[in-house]
Amino acid sequence: MRSSHRQGLPLREGNAVSLLNSGSAILAATRTLIRGAQRSIYFEIYIWADDAVGREIAALLLEAQQRGVEVRGVVDDLGTWSSAALLHTLDQAGIPLLRFHPVAPWRRFQIMNRRNHRKLLICDSREAIVGSANWGLDYDERTNPKAFLDEGAVLRGPSVQDLGEDFDKVWRRAGGRPFPRAAEGSGGLWQGPWIEPIAIQLVTSAGRRGTRAIRQHLWLLITLVQKELLIANAYFVPGVRLTRLLCRAANRGVAIRILVPGHSDSGFVQAAGRASYGKLLDAGVRIFERRGRMLHSKAAVFDEGLALVGSGNLDPRSFRLNLELNLAMHNRAVAGELRRIFEGYQAESVEIETQTWARRPWWRRAYEQFAYQFRWLL
Repeated sequence: MRSSHRQGLPLREGNAVSLLNSGSAILAATRTLIRGAQRSIYFEIYIWADDAVGREIAALLLEAQQRGVEVRGVVDDLGTWSSAALLHTLDQAGIPLLRFHPVAPWRRFQIMNRRNHRKLLICDSREAIVGSANWGLDYDERTNPKAFLDEGAVLRGPSVQDLGEDFDKVWRRAGGRPFPRAAEGSGGLWQGPWIEPIAIQLVTSAGRRGTRAIRQHLWLLITLVQKELLIANAYFVPGVRLTRLLCRAANRGVAIRILVPGHSDSGFVQAAGRASYGKLLDAGVRIFERRGRMLHSKAAVFDEGLALVGSGNLDPRSFRLNLELNLAMHNRAVAGELRRIFEGYQAESVEIETQTWARRPWWRRAYEQFAYQFRWLL
């Protein structure tokens, strides 16, 4: 706990969490909270697609505004580039909607390359959703059998106030003026099931430590893990330090399993990530590539009592460029539930064998090393 405070990430006790084990579950919870909100809705989203899912959420936000709910949000300008017409309907309705780092030819590349990759919804300053799913058909397996696999969480308690303060920082960073947040609502929006009480660390790159918070928090957890580390990550492109920390943990006896997509929506990113497999496998790390639907998770389990869920990938972009948001939940029940989800993914995966991997063609090795040189831009 002392190390948490040194990292600027104090634990907040007394929270309740409901784990969401799919993109459909995250979207269903999103609809439920928006429909039930009475006072305020604040949100951040990276991709908001102009499709059936995205239009439904837009309609629900408009309905909320019409019944007197304060609605405001921050969207990433690049992630929502193709949805300008959809967002324009909210602008026309008077909903304050800020674009994070608008893309324009006169803006510096260093600014345009820093995106808001967070997925956050806060309703009535009472309940919030954090996870890895965006708003679109790609994340809803109810209507799309090829939808991505995601995790998230609904939370209630003191950490929701922390999320509200964090949203304020992003709002101002996107050019918004400070505003008085609406008072907390009185009713329960999400019916659970709830796991409580839970201590939560809000790991955000919008705070005073910036992007360092995301990477240094993960490095600390890997240093402290004693027995088992399970990682599920969509864009696993570890840098030199993260690779070294994982190898050292494996060498001291930690059982490490890493789950990544076998089929990715970005083959170049996947190739860059595969460039690190050799060193990890030699150290005893087990790597599994899931077949079928793409694994879009950004989650991990450390030993038996800590679960990490959020928006951050294990790549240089999330560590040093993007705005990201993770929840570190200190609870054995939540960690156990997430472990069961991971084991289901593993059963649908192919394990990368060290000897087989070493015999792959030279041209694949060359391509992977080539892709890895561009890891800062992926």
